Amino acid sequence: MNMATKLTAFLLGLAVVFGAAYGVGQVTGPGTPAVETHHDDPGPANPERDAPEHEAPEHDDPGTGSHPPEHGPDR
Repeated sequence: MNMATKLTAFLLGLAVVFGAAYGVGQVTGPGTPAVETHHDDPGPANPERDAPEHEAPEHDDPGTGSHPPEHGPDR
């Protein structure tokens, strides 16, 4: 087979496949969502979800946190 025959057969095959997919899509119609979702209603309160991720410390003791000391050691 020469190149023109191969290309024509390939394009004809693509047209058949896409035509079949289009026909199946026309027969089945558009899809519908399984569950309707409403974004207007926030739903029930969830204390774990609504809590802030990081709460402020109760006191100002720097402790052994990730902040470096303000003054280095005297040498």
